[in-house]
Amino acid sequence: MNQLITIENFGLTARLSFGLFFACMLSTLPSTVNGDEKLSAKILEVFPQSDANGDGELSASEASAVYRRILQRYPQVDKDGDGSLSDAEKQSLLRMGGNRTKRARPANPGSQPSGSKNSGPSVLLEKLGLKSELDVEYRENTEQQRNHLDFIYPKTDVYEKAPLFIYIHGGGNTGGTKNAIYNKSDLILQELTEAGIAVATIDYRVFGQGEELGFQQLFQDCKDALRFLAKNSDRYGIDPHKFVTWGTSAGGSKALVTALTDSDFLPGKVVGPGTEHTVIGAISFYGGTTYLVEELWKKRLERFPNRSQSKSQMIFKPSGGLSTDEIRKLVSADQHLKSDSPPILLVHGDTDPTVPIELSKHLYEAAKERNLDVKLVEVKNAGHGFKPVKGNPAKPSMTWDETQQLVVRQVLAWVQ
Repeated sequence: MNQLITIENFGLTARLSFGLFFACMLSTLPSTVNGDEKLSAKILEVFPQSDANGDGELSASEASAVYRRILQRYPQVDKDGDGSLSDAEKQSLLRMGGNRTKRARPANPGSQPSGSKNSGPSVLLEKLGLKSELDVEYRENTEQQRNHLDFIYPKTDVYEKAPLFIYIHGGGNTGGTKNAIYNKSDLILQELTEAGIAVATIDYRVFGQGEELGFQQLFQDCKDALRFLAKNSDRYGIDPHKFVTWGTSAGGSKALVTALTDSDFLPGKVVGPGTEHTVIGAISFYGGTTYLVEELWKKRLERFPNRSQSKSQMIFKPSGGLSTDEIRKLVSADQHLKSDSPPILLVHGDTDPTVPIELSKHLYEAAKERNLDVKLVEVKNAGHGFKPVKGNPAKPSMTWDETQQLVVRQVLAWVQ
């Protein structure tokens, strides 16, 4: 069944608490970091509250809010006194971070007590009365130490083998964290686990973390996570043939590709018997659906020409014996549609400049041509992450909680 849905009535409020962020940021910035994109990724890592809508990316307005707070607390960083942070002043911040890191970095970066970085999730899960296993290594880790997942058990015993809902975070392929689901999506956690559905949230390797990667390896990690969960289905009491994937932004493209591909797609560190799995539905919030049709990215290319060009050069360089065109094809969801593809739900802001809505419309039309079960929910007056549009007094047509309720309803419908 093909549906195009427009839902109106959105209001999203966010609160930013600054605390000791600036000191923490300077104590953790690597000396090799440079550029606004890397700074944004580090801000998200150290201070996830800056991501007001939990989409895993730091928008220009969110970054501006952080910079304003820095200037309020530490006016000395504004060396020219013009009331804003220039590129040179941001670079100075980064150099300060690098120098402080050299003085403060522990001898063994991995000596942090086990689970301490997940103290926030632990508190929330305990509050919700949920049993979990946090920071489970799903494949051999690299220096990035990002190949971990959290598994949250169902609160209610409904199924002999529980369906599994899997969240894949955004972050522009350079940052983000699996903890994003705890920051803004506890409604999903609560509702799904009450309905007898298990939840997993995964991290994957990203660019700019000191490791040479091909873009396909980010997707490979996600497939490895699903293969690991299938292989350990008895341990977790889950049904490996009732997976549902959901991703936001960069995670949306991965949620689609992991759902639309076979179990052995992009074989990585987790392979062999027992890794077979079936995804019965995929949800993408404002995610890319193809990297082969450049005109669909026109709005982004026009608004962020330099950033788009530099990122494209970084993520689409030949890797692992694969050409740029081969990689583009592997990571494009529209290339993996088949007659038996699972149902798809696409949710996208109608004026998104970062990942234009034309990408979701493209996949919707491609799936519709194949008579697949696909829905497109167009959030009116909304930019990336369903944020309000600058200069437009109209509020976006859905609140963040309403989008979460939409996810819950769709997952329950697929599972039942």
